[in-house]
Amino acid sequence: MALAALATATAISGILSPVATAEPGPDIAADCGTITSIADQAISTLTPLQGLPLEESRAAKQVYIGQLRGQLGGLTTDRGRADVQNFINALEAANTPADASLIINALGKLRSDCA
Repeated sequence: MALAALATATAISGILSPVATAEPGPDIAADCGTITSIADQAISTLTPLQGLPLEESRAAKQVYIGQLRGQLGGLTTDRGRADVQNFINALEAANTPADASLIINALGKLRSDCA
């Protein structure tokens, strides 16, 4: 499953580590607390799913996506909503290890926009 590859790729690439850049733009700054929390918790939430049977993993992923949709509703900026929706879309599309890059790229975008 894509989640197993995600954990490995994350450890290797370091893409999810905080990026040292300029302050986030005002168009997303108001949402950065929530976005950073989502990015920080993603790996610890997704990694345990790789050890579950496929049907349980899918069900747990859907619960997580539901939680993300709840957080999406609390965002106030278009850019913040777009970034979190992109992450949700990546999770929904990822069904094989080859799809892990979708998740990694979406998490990287969350990180970089609020760095």
